[in-house]
Amino acid sequence: MEPTPSSTRRPSIDPSFITTFGIVTPTLDAERYLEATLDSIWSQASDRVRIDHVLVDGGSTDRTIEIAGRYPTRVVVSEDDQGMYDAINRGLSSVQGSVLGYLNADDELTEGALASVARAFREHPDAMWLMGRREYVNAEGELLAPLQPVPFTLAEYVGLGWSHVPQECTWLRRELFEKVGPFDTSFRNTGDYDMFARCRAVAAPLIVSDTLGRFRLHGDQLSYKPDVMARESARVREKSGLPVRWAWMRGRLLSLRVNARNPRFLIAKKTGKISFTPH
Repeated sequence: MEPTPSSTRRPSIDPSFITTFGIVTPTLDAERYLEATLDSIWSQASDRVRIDHVLVDGGSTDRTIEIAGRYPTRVVVSEDDQGMYDAINRGLSSVQGSVLGYLNADDELTEGALASVARAFREHPDAMWLMGRREYVNAEGELLAPLQPVPFTLAEYVGLGWSHVPQECTWLRRELFEKVGPFDTSFRNTGDYDMFARCRAVAAPLIVSDTLGRFRLHGDQLSYKPDVMARESARVREKSGLPVRWAWMRGRLLSLRVNARNPRFLIAKKTGKISFTPH
């Protein structure tokens, strides 16, 4: 007996089990790691995980656009953008999806990360944003140390002086993004610190133990300037309106919890395996 069309048709999926992710990647001459980044995104697509990915390019002269053209990624050339955070804002203003995030062109999602995020949001419908475990890797992709986020208050976060929130492992419901607004483009290095502080002022994040992304440390990253970072981190604290001394004290407590939860990360920092300054 020949199968009829109705007998071979795949069963429909309950729409409540389908999650569309809007993802943005800002680029400028990013050919070195871009293929690995895009593979890590598009390998996640399935019947239950839909992806709208926009690459916002600042005028690359290498093979960035050519590489992106091999994928279902939408490419927007934005040579007049005012830096990385402006590029991310432009991308986020155009992507579809109920869950939003951005991934730099040298970082990666781990296998099954988006399915894990979708499941966590389904199981915790009140969660407005979430984050998971990060793996620090070197230029060759070799593991340096993991970092598991810990719960934190707004005072602790802005008092810490740096963002322990792993950006490539952090996802926002669209409703939260629309409430807190776009990235502040006056920041050059710590726009994500400011964004996540504003998110924390609205709601505590859901923290999961799944490894969701890899953060690559290499010599071609955006220049780390300690004076700029310190000045911008102070601005994040000032914008929160919290007393400086109180926030500083709370930040020290958060630092102790982060290090206690992540001994390998602490050792890697102390021994120089993880460093945010060029060697």
